[in-house]
Amino acid sequence: MEAAILSKYKKAGAVASHVAGIALKKAKPGMRILELAELLEAEIVRLGAKPAFPVNISINDIAAHYTPAAGDMTEINAGDLVKVDVGTHVDGYIGDTAVTYCSAKSGLVDAVSKVLEAAVKAAKPGARVGEIGSVIESTASSLGVGVIVNLTGHGLDRYVFHGTPTIPNVGTKDATTLEDGDVIALEPFVVESNGHVKESGITEIYRYLMDRPVRLPEARQVMALARDEWSALPFAKRWLAKSFPPIKMSMALRQLEQAMALESYPALRESTGRPIAQAEHTVIVKNKPIITTLPEGDA
Repeated sequence: MEAAILSKYKKAGAVASHVAGIALKKAKPGMRILELAELLEAEIVRLGAKPAFPVNISINDIAAHYTPAAGDMTEINAGDLVKVDVGTHVDGYIGDTAVTYCSAKSGLVDAVSKVLEAAVKAAKPGARVGEIGSVIESTASSLGVGVIVNLTGHGLDRYVFHGTPTIPNVGTKDATTLEDGDVIALEPFVVESNGHVKESGITEIYRYLMDRPVRLPEARQVMALARDEWSALPFAKRWLAKSFPPIKMSMALRQLEQAMALESYPALRESTGRPIAQAEHTVIVKNKPIITTLPEGDA
């Protein structure tokens, strides 16, 4: 990897880590998650990066893909498991990290941190992704918890936030091997015992796919904005709220999704309603892995 590219990955990771740390310091019972998301997204920009996707704030049985809507009044309650997933990029090179806040001591939060640590240690050149999944699953089991079996880690590339390889959170026979210099996001989700997620009816995140013919002028405007401002990276519906009336915005998004100009990301919920904890790091694969999202001062 060229030194200039490595530097951009490291800066993106450092910003993501710093912002995740702010989330852990600022989050508290009674705080509106919209306030927290906007604070974190503004901090990403202030530090010289851009959001690689909207800040996800997923509570309890919601695993991922929840970002607050414009005017969202949802507040953090005492004891909630609040997963904050932060993505940043510098010139398209991405840092992706996640932490779980809880106002009370949580065994799931403690466990997922240890599971992620074991996964990072296993992510070396030549490691098979199915074996990394086995490390994640067995570490979780040794700690008395399970994993979300249909969520995975993933590769990262320039302006590609979910690329290859896919890294399972359970043991599989996938023999795909990691190569020196691969950039990956390791992302375990733990729950009381092995579980699955399913799509909820909540969608606040979209991504541009391609230009398509659409009838509504607002749809054409949204499509151009998504293409030119966010490229192939996800954006939040609330980011459009200052430019488009709510009804016309919703109609435009619906028409663009039907035309396959946009892809949507419904929030993912644990199928039986059980709470979930998440942790995530971005790792550049080396014999001694480079964790770009390691908090400042950690070794």
